[in-house]
Amino acid sequence: MSERLRLTEREIDFYKPLIALYLKYGSVDQVFASKYHNTGVSYPHFHRVLNDWGIIKSTGPQSHFTEAIFFLTTLAMERLPLESLYRTMPPSLQISAATLHRILSYIKRGLTRRHGTALLVSPESDPNSILIGRDISTPRPELGKPYGSLSLPMTYAKRTESGKESVLRTLQQEVAASLTVNRYLSPKIIPDNPKVLLTINIADVRVKVYKVIVPDTLIPQLDSFKLSDLNLVPIEQVAASVDLDSHYRAGVSEIASGFLETRAIQPPFTPHFGSLLNQSLATLPTIG
Repeated sequence: MSERLRLTEREIDFYKPLIALYLKYGSVDQVFASKYHNTGVSYPHFHRVLNDWGIIKSTGPQSHFTEAIFFLTTLAMERLPLESLYRTMPPSLQISAATLHRILSYIKRGLTRRHGTALLVSPESDPNSILIGRDISTPRPELGKPYGSLSLPMTYAKRTESGKESVLRTLQQEVAASLTVNRYLSPKIIPDNPKVLLTINIADVRVKVYKVIVPDTLIPQLDSFKLSDLNLVPIEQVAASVDLDSHYRAGVSEIASGFLETRAIQPPFTPHFGSLLNQSLATLPTIG
């Protein structure tokens, strides 16, 4: 294990903008491609800084997943073969038809190839409300992706990591950016072995869902580079919006309804749900 860095206050202030960029982009390469790439900080040293800061590193870019979700939602609503819809897409579409076919193949077989984390974040005084924000990634109206789809905090996860690491990554990147940059987010708010409330398949991602209770004093300090307008919403309200044409990102309302369905009975095993998106895509033709 490398020796822990001993950063001066001046060095901490210097690295804060870089940490913020990492939380924004989720990639060291993109940080170095930004306006800070001429500062003289080496790749290995910046990785050491991230480790010293307690950052749980990203498992990969989420831009293609977001694009895939909106494309597949349009596919499910239009009830078209994938190739037929793909041919109508503009050149700005970045995800390839081959990748979409691979995702659809997994969906049809009920399989997943990646792992994800979603959080139900509630204040201590109101455990029946959860934190919802607006996705502020680039709008793509031509893909049916308007600005501001509503979402829970969600990120990719590693299959081999602990639940605490998965939850902390999601908090850092989607809920508590400023607290993380300023080194005020304590991992102690997460149990060592957080309980998985349920799992759900969204596209080709198996998502584990956790409940996180945060002190009321932290709620006004929460912010994110990925989700804007963070607000507490009654979980029943979120659960009532299960529809492909909902303002919520695919799977979010199903997570809320699944939590309400199972929280009273406390099943001896982790309940699993399928998203409406996956159910709708399972019977689509693949050639057209």
